[in-house]
Parts: sequence; structure tokens; C-alpha cells
Amino acid sequence: MKSKAYWVKRAVEVETYLQSQADSVKDGVIKAYERAIKNVNNDIEKTFKAYISTDIPEKEARRLMSIADSDKQYEELLELYDETDDKTVKKEILNRINAQAYGARISRLEGLKRNVYIYFRHVANEAIKEQKKLYDSAVKTAYYTNIFDTAQGLNCGIDFSLVPQKAVNKVLSESWHGHNYSERVWIHNDRFIQAVGQTIEDGIISGHSVSRMTDKLIDYVKDTAPGGIRTSAETLVRSETAHFMNQGQKMAYEEIGIKQYRFVAALSELTCDRCGSLDGSVFDTDKAVEGENFPPIHPRCRCVTIMADVNLSTRIARDPLTGENYKVDGGMTFNEWKNSLSDEQKNALKYVANSEKRGIIKVDKEERHHMSKSADVDYWKDTKPILNTKVDLDKEREYAKANNINLILSNKFDGDTKLLREQVSTVRKIMDDFSIKDKLTLEIANLYNGDFGETVNNTIRISNQALRDKIITEKILNSDNILASTKINGIAAHECGHIIANKIGNKGIEIAKKAYCNINSTENISTVEILDYLETNISSYSISILNGKKNKKFKQSYYKEIISEVLAKGYTNPNKFAMEFFKILKEEYL
Repeated sequence: MKSKAYWVKRAVEVETYLQSQADSVKDGVIKAYERAIKNVNNDIEKTFKAYISTDIPEKEARRLMSIADSDKQYEELLELYDETDDKTVKKEILNRINAQAYGARISRLEGLKRNVYIYFRHVANEAIKEQKKLYDSAVKTAYYTNIFDTAQGLNCGIDFSLVPQKAVNKVLSESWHGHNYSERVWIHNDRFIQAVGQTIEDGIISGHSVSRMTDKLIDYVKDTAPGGIRTSAETLVRSETAHFMNQGQKMAYEEIGIKQYRFVAALSELTCDRCGSLDGSVFDTDKAVEGENFPPIHPRCRCVTIMADVNLSTRIARDPLTGENYKVDGGMTFNEWKNSLSDEQKNALKYVANSEKRGIIKVDKEERHHMSKSADVDYWKDTKPILNTKVDLDKEREYAKANNINLILSNKFDGDTKLLREQVSTVRKIMDDFSIKDKLTLEIANLYNGDFGETVNNTIRISNQALRDKIITEKILNSDNILASTKINGIAAHECGHIIANKIGNKGIEIAKKAYCNINSTENISTVEILDYLETNISSYSISILNGKKNKKFKQSYYKEIISEVLAKGYTNPNKFAMEFFKILKEEYL
């Protein structure tokens, strides 16, 4: 077994790695607030310069100010409402929208304060989105790195389960110290809105110069004192990252049967007496209490934990079917263990801290892709074949022909002709939307049990069984929880994506990066980051890897499902990213 120094070193590496990611997000939040302050200052200069004089009361200042047209603010509030997820904040924005509707014209002072509200609320939405990605990654990074380092440190196999996204989402949504992470963002945002608004109003009433007001606002965003934007953002992001990192580590302890952990204080001149007194103490994993015997103990806490109990002769594994723990031989070496992992497990190791430096990258799937995770399950046993007449089938052939689609349809087709026509219509619409003039063939066939559809060259093949019963098929699509669409017409949309990919090449990552940068007003995003984004916002199936590429150098073109899954998403449950992806695809690649 490795020395204690190994375990401490690994734990600190993870903490340092994640806090470096936190710094990047924190810097982004601060820059967003700086942009907001810059916008406010521009508004001040444009709006108030001509109306400010010395020592005039608020009432007189308001009388002298011209009346502002609020149409633009009304539209901006509507946009803000659409981009906000928090129900409480949405209600607050809706009240402001209604107020705008009833009061078409407002004073310049009130108009400027409403601009502050709009600018800062946009920042909060941006912060929540970026922080959610960071904290999601923190949980997974801590979980998988802990398992990986344990296997490497003990030079043995560790049986582990993939952490479900639902479990991660549950951790993210849970309150700690009274609020969850998004609620805390809104609380900080409220305080900043009030402070900036008050600064503007005080400046106007006191007759301060424009330069004095703008300088004061710039100082506020640069302020490093407690409560300032910079300090608050850093404390919030660093503390939340530490919280989610330690929660992920605790999940790993529970998963692999580590019953006790050792508290390791971040020993430095900054270490508080409370953390110092806990250093080296051993606690039961099932009795871990954050803030008492499990980090973070306080805001900005940098303490970590390592496992305290290990038995090399036996290890505890979890049966993935029953969920029960059992003892197994611990003689398997680390390399044997790593090579024995399933593709899904190997794929999950992308979250291991510094995975690129360790040579851990995404791995390939088996030679054949299946849109279902459980291809050996008889999905169609509950479906009932439908008896169709030749007249019925001829009508569908004519409909496809009229849409310039060559339909290969056996007279033994036992699916629902309405569902068949829906597939034909979806294919035609997508081909028209993307101006693809090629003659396509749509074949309805009995496919491998795990497939809903497949595409070869310009021929789309869709499962006959999948077209028998819409309710059952959509239930199956939804049960796997790996696909972008759980709607039956998503099958045709997905396969159309392969038609497009065949024309332009596997440019999914390239287009996805452009779409992400466009909608987020950023210049660059790494391949690892865009894969994480696609997994969260499109589907886990979208980042499957092209067949037959094992043990070869990583290439972006190996990812062949991105275009298909974005199409499935965009044509059944569209989001802003999918729409931007479509725009770029049409304008730059087709």
C-alpha cells in the first residue's frame, strides 16, 4: 500500500485542480459584473450628464429629468424572463413586465435603475449556468478520481458504479447552510443591484459629477473588501466548489466501501485553529457532518480527506444488479483492473483530475453502436403487430414518392401507417430545411433489437417494431435516458443527421464549439469542455465514439453522433444551442 504521503498528495492535487477551475469561473463572473458596470456607466453618461446640477433635491432632479421611452426595457425584461429558470425570480421579473405594460413612460432615474436590474440579472443567469457546469464537474471529478487513485494506490481492482446524472443533480439542488448554489447567486446579485442602484440615486440627489459616480461604481466592482463583488464572487465559487468536491469524494467512499476517512487540514499560516485541531482525526464515513468533522468547515476551506481503512486481502464491491455489497479477491492489479473496465466506466474516467496528463481519454464503443444501452432486452415483446392491407401500404408508398423519397416497405409491414408517415414527413422536412436535394431511400426493416434506426450512405433504415406502438416506443426511448429525443419522430431526425454528416464529414465538435461560443459570447472552448456541455445539454449518446478506433490517437472526427443527436434535439425539443448549431450548419457547411 502507498504511504500516507501518496494519499494526501493525490487529495491535494484534486483540490488544487478543481480550485483552478473555480478561479476561471470566478474570473468570468467578475468580468461579467465589470461589463455590467461599464454598461451602467455608459447609461449614466448618456442619460444624466445634462441634468445634474449641484445640491438639488431628489424631487427637483426627477422633475428636470426627461421622460424615457421604456419599450426597449420591456423587450429586455421579456428576454430576461425567458432565460431565467428560477421560479421565484421569474415571478419577480413578470411583475416588472406587468408594471412596464401599465406604465409606458418612466423617469430617467427609474429607467436607469431598471437597466441596472436587467444588466445584473443577466449576469446572475450567466453565473448560474457556468457554476452549475463547474459544480457538476466537481462532483464527478472527485468521485472518479478517488476511485481511480484508490485502485492505483492499492494496485488492485475496484468495482464501481457509474454515478447517475440524477444523483449529481440531486446533490447540486440540495441546500447546505440554508440555500443551494443558485439561490446564493441570486442573494448576492440582489445585494449588488441594491448597492449600485443606491449609489446612482445618491449621486443624482447630491449632484455628484458623472465621473465621480462612475469612478465609485468601478471601485465597487474592484473592491476587495468583504461584501464587494470581487470578494463575494471568489468566496462563493471557491466555497461551493469545495462543498461539491467533498460530496463527490464522500459518494466514492460509500460506493467502494471505505468506512472511515482521515481529516487532512491544509496546513499553512492561513489554517484556522478549528481545522488544525481536526487534522489527522479519523471519522466514520456514515457519520460525516459537513462543517463539523467533514470539509468544508468554513467558507474558503481548503481541507481534504483521505481514506483511513483499507484491507488489501479483500475488498468490498457492489453488485450492479442487486446493489448489495460483497467481498471479492483483491489480487487483481491496477493495470488488469483498468483494462477490464467497461466502455462506460472508461469513458467516465475523463473526469479524473488531470486525466489528459495521465493519458486517460475517451474510449471507443464496440464495433456496433446501439441507440439503446440494453440491446439484449426484448423491447418489443409488449407491442402488437398491426394488420395492414396492400391498399394501405400503397398509399404510404405514393406519399413517400410524392415527397421524393424512395420507400422500401415490405407487404409484411406490421406497424402503424400513421407513424410511418410521420417518419417520412420528418425526413422530408429536414431535407428541405437544410436544402439537401439528394434522392433518399427510407427502408422499414426488422433491425437488431437495440436499434431504432441506422443509416448507410443515403439509405435510412428504421425499425419496423418501433413503428407498432407510439406509447411503448417513446417509453423505451425515455427509459434509457441517454438519447436527445424521447419522441418517435426523433428517430428519423437522428438518422437525417447521419445523412448530413456523410455529406460534410464528422464536423460535430467543430460546429458545436462555434455554436457554444456564439450563444455564450466567448472566443474559445476546449474539446473536453464541449464534450461535457454536449453530454449535459444534448445527450450522453451524442459523445459516443466512432467504431474501430481503439488504441489509436484521439481525433475529433471520431465523434459521429453529435450532428445526429443535435438534430433529434432540435426537431423534437429545441433549445438555443441546437438552433445556433442549425444556423451554422446551414450557413457554413451546406
